[in-house]
Amino acid sequence: MEIRRIHEAEGDEVGGLWDRMCREIEDGGPLTDEGRRNLSRMLAMSAWHRDAFCFVAADAGRIIGFVNGTVGDEDGLLPGLLGEIDSLYVVPEERGRGVSRELALAAVGLMRDRGAHTIRYLSCADAHDDHRFWQGLGFEADMVCLSLYREE
Repeated sequence: MEIRRIHEAEGDEVGGLWDRMCREIEDGGPLTDEGRRNLSRMLAMSAWHRDAFCFVAADAGRIIGFVNGTVGDEDGLLPGLLGEIDSLYVVPEERGRGVSRELALAAVGLMRDRGAHTIRYLSCADAHDDHRFWQGLGFEADMVCLSLYREE
């Protein structure tokens, strides 16, 4: 297995994995055609973008997972730069082999190399397995996000 930066031509393939991820989560569902096109384009640009990144896990010529995020100064209030991991996904049939860990460590390494002082991964409040995974890598629970939705 190889962990590497996405190639620009792989945006559609990784966009397909993102769609698969969305379908697997509770209350999730498929991306719209337009949403998938836009997401695939964003992922493809991560191949060369200064602030955004996407790493893929490839095994026998097949992409089996990805992690993506950004590094920037956000609002400038925290010391140094802020790294944010947006998503991490490994296809179910490849889980349990350490692929998620290798992807996460590659992302953290890149963000640290770029000067990120703080690295964040935002997760749903009740995603306990997700929390345990990131805490196992040294992440700490340090914020609470409350949302107010518009009544429809």
